Amino acid sequence: MAPTISPRVVVGGVGHLYQGDLDVGRLAVERLAHAELGRDVAVEDFSYGAVAVAQRLEELRPQLLLLVGAVARGRSPGTVERREYRAAAGTAHEIQAAIADAVTGYIGLELVLEVAGGLGALPPRTVAIEVEPAATQPSERLSPDAERGLEQALGLVRRELISGSR
Repeated sequence: MAPTISPRVVVGGVGHLYQGDLDVGRLAVERLAHAELGRDVAVEDFSYGAVAVAQRLEELRPQLLLLVGAVARGRSPGTVERREYRAAAGTAHEIQAAIADAVTGYIGLELVLEVAGGLGALPPRTVAIEVEPAATQPSERLSPDAERGLEQALGLVRRELISGSR
């Protein structure tokens, strides 16, 4: 078996399958999966349990994680926010509560960050790219606001990849 080479960068998406704008992260991965992003870039769908995502990050050991998803924070629909994520030193109780949410099937960008951070699985640099959802009811399509936000988010991912290891 040939040795596997760990990617320097992982672009991950967290989404809710066919749940309207909450599917942004999965759709980002779908659109980036066949793009020429560089040999040291892996694209992963993290739309599953946060504990398993943390285990996958431990396997890959990237230097940079770009995580894309929809997060409702009360901003204007379609707003895109890029933020550097620094894992806060949560208490054992807080980390345990996040893991409990994850194993019961809850999915979300924030939960992935909390669990992976709490388990020490986040890389040295993690950037979250959030799109504010407009519609969260079951649908196979994004709202026009979220579609524009997704395009902006993909542009941010590409800029992060070009800027390299700032």
